[in-house]
Amino acid sequence: MKEYSIEEVSHIVRPELGEDIPLTLYRILRVIGMRKILGETTGATLYMMGKQVGTMIGARDLDDFSAKIKELKVGIPEAQVVEEDNIVVKLYECITCAGFANTGEMFCDMESGIIAGLLETIFKKKARSTQTKSWSVGYNYCEFEVILY
Repeated sequence: MKEYSIEEVSHIVRPELGEDIPLTLYRILRVIGMRKILGETTGATLYMMGKQVGTMIGARDLDDFSAKIKELKVGIPEAQVVEEDNIVVKLYECITCAGFANTGEMFCDMESGIIAGLLETIFKKKARSTQTKSWSVGYNYCEFEVILY
């Protein structure tokens, strides 16, 4: 299967409709469609997909990390280095769950992967990101704990 570059998928010719899509369409594809097709493997698949996106895009430092997350409209991040290999990222206005009803379930796996991938490129270490808070469990932001190793 052919792999495509960021440059190839970034070439968009939609003079009337532009490059944005409604967030409702994205959420239907992401939250309903992917879960229906992939079932229990949805989380792991989306995490790995997100991690690939994060490493492809890359970031130079934490300021660039925040800029890339905002540029992609994934959310508004606040990253805090807690210890040398432990970073906590709060993500406001999360693309997947901001405004979602309290479902008792956290499902921002793709965002978690993007965060891990971007941080790997900054710190030149492997990263594992775990979602610890979400709009969908009663917060007004998502939170991810990232361990570098």
